[in-house]
Amino acid sequence: MSPISGPRQRKGQELLHRQCWNWGRDIERPEGNLLLEAGFHRLRPPEGEAGSSCYTLSLPDGDSLMLWGFGLLYGTPQKGGVYLNRYRFQPAWLPSETIQGPIWKPDMIPTGQAPPSLCVPVDLTVAAIRRIADYEEWALAHCGLEYRRAVLRQWKRPSGQLPPQALPQAWRTLADAIDGH
Repeated sequence: MSPISGPRQRKGQELLHRQCWNWGRDIERPEGNLLLEAGFHRLRPPEGEAGSSCYTLSLPDGDSLMLWGFGLLYGTPQKGGVYLNRYRFQPAWLPSETIQGPIWKPDMIPTGQAPPSLCVPVDLTVAAIRRIADYEEWALAHCGLEYRRAVLRQWKRPSGQLPPQALPQAWRTLADAIDGH
């Protein structure tokens, strides 16, 4: 069972699906790949292999954020990592030693394991969410609101009532709600 359930899980799934769309458009931005501008490193699948490029952001504290079209993995040297699938916001905890690349398909993600404590995947998920909010704030400041509006207009799914400028705060609100359990 996921340590995050109910409305928080549904909200996380909704936001992550939209966020993956945003990242996909950021990669294809006519002015250049925004993830690369933000400091991510791209690793493409080997020649002839189907799969999704992996974008990794190495953070100053030794943590890392890995992104694919199918989800994300937030990892730390001390606590391991948490994998979040784009379509199921159910944190899967992974010990640090199992987080090894390259990964370009969902079935290459190691199977989630029982965490040392239920707090560990929750804490990692909250940290990942806050990094996503930071990225969205940066993207808005770097590219402007009209860019994010154009990205949202291209999406074929209803976006509800959440305008692009509210996305960073929506992520932070979710992080706070999960952090408070």
